[in-house]
Amino acid sequence: MLEKRLIDAYGRPLENLRIAVTRECNYNCIFCHLEGDPIGKPQKIGTMPPELTPEDYSIVAEAASKIGITGFKLTGGEPLVRNDIVDIVHNIRKYAQNSDISMTTNGYLLEFYAKKLRDVGLNRVNISIHSLNRETYYKITGVDGLEKALNGLDEALKYNLKVKINASIVNGLNNNEVIELIKFASDKKVTLQLIELQPINAGSRQFNSLHYPLSLIEDMLIKNGAKVINRKLHNRPIYIMPDGTTVEMVKSYNNPIFCAGCMRVRLLADGTLTPCINWRKPGVSLLPRIRNKPREVAIKNAIDAFIEVNTLRRPYTLYNINTNQYITNNDGARLVLPKKSIKFNY
Repeated sequence: MLEKRLIDAYGRPLENLRIAVTRECNYNCIFCHLEGDPIGKPQKIGTMPPELTPEDYSIVAEAASKIGITGFKLTGGEPLVRNDIVDIVHNIRKYAQNSDISMTTNGYLLEFYAKKLRDVGLNRVNISIHSLNRETYYKITGVDGLEKALNGLDEALKYNLKVKINASIVNGLNNNEVIELIKFASDKKVTLQLIELQPINAGSRQFNSLHYPLSLIEDMLIKNGAKVINRKLHNRPIYIMPDGTTVEMVKSYNNPIFCAGCMRVRLLADGTLTPCINWRKPGVSLLPRIRNKPREVAIKNAIDAFIEVNTLRRPYTLYNINTNQYITNNDGARLVLPKKSIKFNY
């Protein structure tokens, strides 16, 4: 089967697949968007068994690789609450041998899994450490787990996993900890990624009071001598501090520049492919197309599903240069603006 490269109606290639392997989580973060899952909030451990098996993910990985996807990010919920997570990573690596495979985790269970994940082919791990203060960490996550997360980080470094610290900035809780987090990242020789809150699922409940604009932090970094470069994915600004520490910014809220650089689709834990974390209409149901089918047929069906979800991709926020206004689509419908033709390069 010939490899295909998918490009959406706005000229954006499809290169990245974000996979939520579970809706369950051992944390209860106050801003959790649960990857845009319409269920709305993470579920307690043991209440919602996984719907896709490691074998299902092997089919997804092989199909995705054939259409030019080279980056796989495993998320949740909390991916490490799945006792077969090592098998999932192994199967993705087997059928996506040259791809970048990473995971976002709260780190609570990482101390146990770090070596096993590295051994089966995980490249990188994003560990959510929103505060270095135990009390603040608890207020944000609902769990007294800072020590566990830090132990998981050290174990990941021990086994040569590339580590990035995720810190979602919450007004009134950790917005004054940025310098401390940068110093910690510098000491550990890892990247710090600062994330702006999004009004999605739990993040929408107190968004106006909890949202802290990352632009305020960017100004501070520049004053402290940082140099800025751009990352291709989402056009994310990356600040290089004078000591070489990297601080990456994820600014998706009301940001057409961010949307213009989106190169991903999402696979929710129930097997639904969606084009965007903000998507509110039905996605593309993948599971019935691949389950109990000969592998060759399942892969073809999965490719067709990726092609279908690619036709739904469009920036959530656009900027109209004629009216100097942001245009945000809140209901999942296509934006009615001039756009490029859909392209499929076979």
